[in-house]
Amino acid sequence: MSVAGNLYETLKMILTVEDRILRLTDEMKQIGAQVADHETRLARLEGKFELLETAFSSRRRRLPSP
Repeated sequence: MSVAGNLYETLKMILTVEDRILRLTDEMKQIGAQVADHETRLARLEGKFELLETAFSSRRRRLPSP
């Protein structure tokens, strides 16, 4: 192969790797946003369950001891 051919293949490989890195970076940003959304939703659900637990535990009557 000629020097020009080697340079072309090397540049092509570098551009391909750079393109992959850019795509993976974008995908990681999207995944990060989704995880943050799930974190918010889970925190809301936790709050609701804690509220329900405190609301129902105060109303619950205990059985008399035998």
